[in-house]
Amino acid sequence: MSRTSTINHLAKHLPFLFPARPASEREAHLYLEHALKAAAEERYDVALVFSRKALEVEPGNLAARLLAAQLYDHVLHDVDRAVEGYRRVIVLAGYDTSNRYCAAARQALDALVKDAP
Repeated sequence: MSRTSTINHLAKHLPFLFPARPASEREAHLYLEHALKAAAEERYDVALVFSRKALEVEPGNLAARLLAAQLYDHVLHDVDRAVEGYRRVIVLAGYDTSNRYCAAARQALDALVKDAP
């Protein structure tokens, strides 16, 4: 099989290997990747902007919502917004503690409550 025919064969079968996601989900994923990279580089203000962008195109994106809550909590020390963000993750996850985002949000919320004066 020639290189061109191999590439054409793979291209034809790629949709089955990698199912298509809605455009908004792909866009939100890209924003989230940028947010995570910015957070790793300690550019927290940029990370928050990208998290918000992800939520604009996909409001139910739990990863972006959790990241924003964590930034409010650990970086900006805005307890009210952190609590709001963690609660929103828990609600959107259907209170399902087997959901890793819900579990992380509950743990962070418990820590905030425990540390409250």
